[in-house]
Amino acid sequence: MTTHDGEEKDWQSGRSIAECNRYMFAHQLGCDVTFLVGNDSNPIPAHKYVLASRSSVFFAMFYGAVAETNDEIQIPDIEPEVFSTLLKYLYYEDLAVSGEQTASLMYAANKYCVTKVVRKCRKLLQEALTVDTVCSTMESAHLFDDHELHKKCLEMILLEPQKCLQSEAFLHLCPDCLMPIISSDDLIIDEATVLNVLLKWAETECRRQQLTVCDVNIKNVLGKVLYEVRFPVMDIQFFADQVGKRDILSKSERISVFTFLCGSSKSIPDDLFKTTPRGQRQLQTTIALQDPQTPQNTHTPQQRICLRFLRDGHVALRNENLWYVGQKSDKIDFSASKTIYIHGIILYGCGVESASYTVEATILRAGLSTTNLSKVHTKVTVNKEKTFNIFFPKSIYIVPNIRYTITVIMQGPRTYWGEGGEEHVTSDGVKFEFSKTIGETNGTDTDHGQIPGLIFSK
Repeated sequence: MTTHDGEEKDWQSGRSIAECNRYMFAHQLGCDVTFLVGNDSNPIPAHKYVLASRSSVFFAMFYGAVAETNDEIQIPDIEPEVFSTLLKYLYYEDLAVSGEQTASLMYAANKYCVTKVVRKCRKLLQEALTVDTVCSTMESAHLFDDHELHKKCLEMILLEPQKCLQSEAFLHLCPDCLMPIISSDDLIIDEATVLNVLLKWAETECRRQQLTVCDVNIKNVLGKVLYEVRFPVMDIQFFADQVGKRDILSKSERISVFTFLCGSSKSIPDDLFKTTPRGQRQLQTTIALQDPQTPQNTHTPQQRICLRFLRDGHVALRNENLWYVGQKSDKIDFSASKTIYIHGIILYGCGVESASYTVEATILRAGLSTTNLSKVHTKVTVNKEKTFNIFFPKSIYIVPNIRYTITVIMQGPRTYWGEGGEEHVTSDGVKFEFSKTIGETNGTDTDHGQIPGLIFSK
């Protein structure tokens, strides 16, 4: 070979086969196929045998039973920069991808079965998820048939529904991505908001399809997803003003909902609409922890419990120096290793007959003190029990490995308290991690104090 300065060099000497392949690709030597990439058919030369050795799709393309015989191959659905990045990985085993290129590269890697690049792109997309990008990423995951990434996106949307559903990207979801969001029992926002964002999506869809924006077309583009809106649990005034006067539901459908909302009979003909509020998994039984020797794995088929004060598998109680309750909040942080639903919490009582407590309990994302996921304020009469249960008005969807804070304010007699607490507790296959809440906690921490347990389901 003669270099540009005329010097003769044995460029193969001392090089591995891989290094030779990279050199030939970089200098476009001996290329036997040219890809015409993108809308402008940008030419990108390469070597068939190198690509075939790295991708089963390229192998079938060049050496399979119906191998491509043309030395120029059109690839209109991938941008040249993205295709070049993929080829460089196949030659160099090196991947440098910018944020805006990740989804397109994942598409290309999926198309040519380059699984390492697919996994890398999926990880990058997951790490970059925000309320502004999650809907567009979900659409990409649907396009690539990537169930794992699609699930992660859905989890984030259900965690931050208000912000995600009001993002611009939500309006560009396809109906197949829209359905699992709107149909989810864990979409914890009011039905008025659900309907409003859905109507906004439908108006955008009408324009995409060049249809007149009217109620008849809105109903048609929504299709089955419209019936995932829980009209029977709406505020009756909102339904009358915003739905009753429009044709997004038929006359008979509107009458059915009005009858449900106003009448004593709580049924909808033919299961036309869902009538159960979101986030309220009905618990068929309650857990009665009257005996302090109750083992940790006690649960019904619907409920499980996680106890953080353990002594040989049992709850540890202090029988003297009872815990002070009053104006200060007892708090504890926790996270779970799997997706679960928190239904309630276990609290200590004083173990005397007919002791009454006023309890205000909240659960929120740790560090987001202004956003309560659920709150309950109730008065409880406890008959000799040393522990009792408080249930939230709705089940709380818990995202894996995210920290949450339980806050409790109690009014009533002083209570027992736990000691020797565990930071890591496994209950029914779910690993819980407890940690002290930042700030004033009335003395409750991972080692001792109130809030001995959680009531949850999987």
